[in-house]
Amino acid sequence: MTNYSKDVFLQLLKYNYTIAFAESMTGGALASNLVLNPGASDVIGYSVVTYSDQVKIKHLNINPMLIDIHGVVSNVIAMEMAKSVRQIAESNIGVGITGNAGPTATGNAQVGEVWVAVDYLGEVYSYHLQLKQLSREEVIEQTVKVVYSMLNQLLKK
Repeated sequence: MTNYSKDVFLQLLKYNYTIAFAESMTGGALASNLVLNPGASDVIGYSVVTYSDQVKIKHLNINPMLIDIHGVVSNVIAMEMAKSVRQIAESNIGVGITGNAGPTATGNAQVGEVWVAVDYLGEVYSYHLQLKQLSREEVIEQTVKVVYSMLNQLLKK
């Protein structure tokens, strides 16, 4: 497994920050990549895989009406996931991710559609990825790579 998180890990250590993840489509791959770094327990505050709508509602307190209105794969839900996980974990950074890795389109989401949100010290940033014509595994890996690149850019601001 390629370690995409090393620079982010070092930045988190430098600032004495913790990060928390609420992952749906990536199924824990973001947290898994971060724990490749020795000492990851100093920076990872919390990680939860919220694959189903019910788990998002129960463990992240996502309003079910928001899911009904916007769909689970949406900017709004990713942002709510990021804010909620940061607050629950009392971390400096919360990451929420929802999407469709394939192989078939579901609900409001095409294959390869991904929404990522980062709550960085209370300011929320969101990103929309469209990773078309990739396998399920490739969509997940590319998402992990892109998210760590985004986090690295935010931490270096």
